[in-house]
Amino acid sequence: MSETISASINERAADEFFRRGQESETQALHDKAADFYGLYYSECDEKLQCPALVISSDGKPIPPKANDPDAPTHPGLHVSQRLFPFAWSQFSPQGFAFRTGRVGHTAYSFQGRFGRENVDVIPDVPYLVGVLKETRNGRVVSKKKVHFGHAVIL
Repeated sequence: MSETISASINERAADEFFRRGQESETQALHDKAADFYGLYYSECDEKLQCPALVISSDGKPIPPKANDPDAPTHPGLHVSQRLFPFAWSQFSPQGFAFRTGRVGHTAYSFQGRFGRENVDVIPDVPYLVGVLKETRNGRVVSKKKVHFGHAVIL
């Protein structure tokens, strides 16, 4: 076998090796990001008043929770059992930001970062912490730090 053919074969093998490595890296990032999609509840005293957040990878509803059939499934922010759909959102494995459409005179925006915490016996449960702003008629009426915990089935 000539040196040229041998070098070409080695080069193709190296290219294939690196391509497979990049594909597995991309898949690993995708798998890590997939953990952050789903239903989140904010912490507050009255559950009906607590905002819930649904993040979907494709903009479609998520499957219902077996242990909470009335839980929100449509992407967006759910406040007092009203859906505020996302007008805009930006997702990365590090964080999430969104702005909702107006419902009546009210809209919301949020910017935060993801983390992981232990919930009961389940380790590494995703959470999202950041600042949620409420606007009415274009004016900010509320701005508060919120912690959204990923809904888990125990």
